[in-house]
This record gives sequence, structure tokens and C-alpha cells, in this order.
Amino acid sequence: MKAIKYIYLIALLAVFSCFTVTETRADNQDKAIKKESKKAAAQLEKEGWQIFGNVKSIKEGMDAHYRALGEGNGSIISIEGHGIAKDLNLAVRKSQHNAASQYATMQESKVEGTTDTKMESKSDGENASSNIEIDAHFQSTTDQTVKALKPSVIFYRVMSDGKYEVRGFYLVTAP
Repeated sequence: MKAIKYIYLIALLAVFSCFTVTETRADNQDKAIKKESKKAAAQLEKEGWQIFGNVKSIKEGMDAHYRALGEGNGSIISIEGHGIAKDLNLAVRKSQHNAASQYATMQESKVEGTTDTKMESKSDGENASSNIEIDAHFQSTTDQTVKALKPSVIFYRVMSDGKYEVRGFYLVTAP
């Protein structure tokens, strides 16, 4: 009877230690995210950036951005878009266009690698149709993502010539 109690006690301790290890990892990840966010916010403030939109502070914006990035567990990446214009809204649109172009280039590189691999494994007659299928899939996927591209957080500052410089941080699915 005592042996069963000890086995039961050991099993309970093992279960609770697993929860503790998991919680410790989550706490460590949360601390790392907060540390990185705080560092990035301090750098942005030092460089004279201001928050654009509904977010109350640079720190709050960066916290939300890094938290969302961390919740993606590596399946989400951050793209930073830049834009400069005399009008703030135009600079924001240029920033979004820049981020969309970066994402499209990343996707194109992924597709080219996939195409090369598939072409090596097929005969010459099958290469043309394979290319068309991959190109169509690439175009469709990229178009959908670019249309849905929303900023995680946007910062701006006024330059010495009166133009606005914008940095937008966007979260996208890793290619």
C-alpha cells in the first residue's frame, strides 16, 4: 500500500514539475519579449520618433508588436516598411508599399527555390506546366497577403526639410 502511495506521489510531483518547467519557459520568453520591446522603444524615443494612430505610447506599441510576434512561435515575421513624403498619410502609404514589396520579394525567392527543385525532378516536357502552376500560386498567395497587409505599429518623425519619415512594422506569415 505504501508503494502505491509513493508511486502516486512521484507521479503527481512529475506532473507539477512539468507545469513549472512550461510556466518557467513561458515566463522567460515573456521577459525576453518585454526586454527587447523596452530596448526598441528606448531607441525609437532617442531617435525622435512619435507614435502614429491609436496607440498611446511608443512602449505600448512595441509591447503589442513584440507580443504578437512572440505568439506566432516562429510562423510570423516582422517586416519594416519605410516611407518619406511631405504628407504624413502619403508617407504611411509609401511605408506600406515598401513592406509589401519586401514581402513579395521574399515570396518570389521562396517560389524560385521551389521551382528549381521541382524542375530538377521532372522531365523537360513537364517543366513548363509546373512553372505556370507555381507562378499562379505565387501570384495568388502574394496578392492576398499584400491586400491584407496591416501595420502592427507605425512611427513617424518630421525631418529637417519638413518631410515626414515613417517606419511601419508589419507582421506576416513567414515564407
